[in-house]
Amino acid sequence: MKGKFVVQGMNFHAFHGMTEVERELGQVFSVDISISLNLKPEDASPSVKPEVHGSEVYEVTKNMMMGTKFTAHTSLALALAKEMFDHFAQVTDVEVTVSRKQLFIPGDVREILACVACARSDFDKKG
Repeated sequence: MKGKFVVQGMNFHAFHGMTEVERELGQVFSVDISISLNLKPEDASPSVKPEVHGSEVYEVTKNMMMGTKFTAHTSLALALAKEMFDHFAQVTDVEVTVSRKQLFIPGDVREILACVACARSDFDKKG
C-alpha cells in the first residue's frame, strides 16, 4: 500500500532567483511537498507512531529555503526533494512545487511555479 503525506502552503521570504534584485531584496515563496511512503495493514493501529512529521518536513524545508541561494527554481525544488529522501528513510517518492508571485517580469504574469516529481532511485549513485 502507498500512502501520501502532504504539507502545503509553507511560505518563506527567501533570496533565490536569477537577477540581482531577486537575490538581494528577496521575495515570498510558497512550497508544497507531497511525500509518498509504503504502508502496511498494521499501520491502521491507533498506537502506530508516524514515520513523517509535518513539523520535521517544515524544518527541513525552512533550512533549505533560508540556507542557500538558488539561481534556478527547479534546482531549488530538486534540492528540497533530495533533502526529504535524506531526512526520511521510508520515503519512496516526493513531489515538490515552489511558487512565487512577486515577479520581476515586465509583463502580466500571475505566478511562476517549479514542479518536480522524484523517486528515491533518481538520486541513487550509480558507479
